[in-house]
Amino acid sequence: MTATKDLDDIEAIKALIQSFFDRVNDNDPPGLQTLFAPNAHLTILRQDPPRAPPSSSSGASLPQPKAPTEPDSKDDEDKISLVYQSTIESFIKLIEDGNRRKKPGDKPVPTVHEVPNLDATDVKIDGLFAQAWCPFTVTFDGVLHHYGFFAYTFGKTRERSEYKGESGGEGKRWRFEGLVQDYRRTPGWEGESELMM
Repeated sequence: MTATKDLDDIEAIKALIQSFFDRVNDNDPPGLQTLFAPNAHLTILRQDPPRAPPSSSSGASLPQPKAPTEPDSKDDEDKISLVYQSTIESFIKLIEDGNRRKKPGDKPVPTVHEVPNLDATDVKIDGLFAQAWCPFTVTFDGVLHHYGFFAYTFGKTRERSEYKGESGGEGKRWRFEGLVQDYRRTPGWEGESELMM
């Protein structure tokens, strides 16, 4: 009985992760916010220098940009940088403000597509608390831009969902309590603007 319940919870958590990526790809800030507990925190970290993913990475077969002709040796040392840290409400506002600033005729932005590797996602559950480690890749116009992992924390709470696409009614649902995104760009994107998430 417990094993079946755990499997159901793992599937529900993986479905929640897929919903997260779907709403990011659809640029759906209100829908994205429904997946999070109030005041959930998110952190985005970047590892440098840029490197091609290991051959076992889910993004290894994706097209990659051409590497720069002369690598800068001083940048070869591994380091990690904080790109963004805030609550989900502040992040959603940042996305919505960016959407409002877009005007017809603005320079087109690349088509960004983010993909989780749910088969390689590791989920651990303890009662109403869970964690997941999920590999992902991000392409800009079909070319691999960056790859890495999301480390999610979840809480299961009783609530009612009114959001489109979710079944209504009260019940306990898993929601994101926090996330840390750790990513590394592929070579060739140095100096390019970064799109968060």
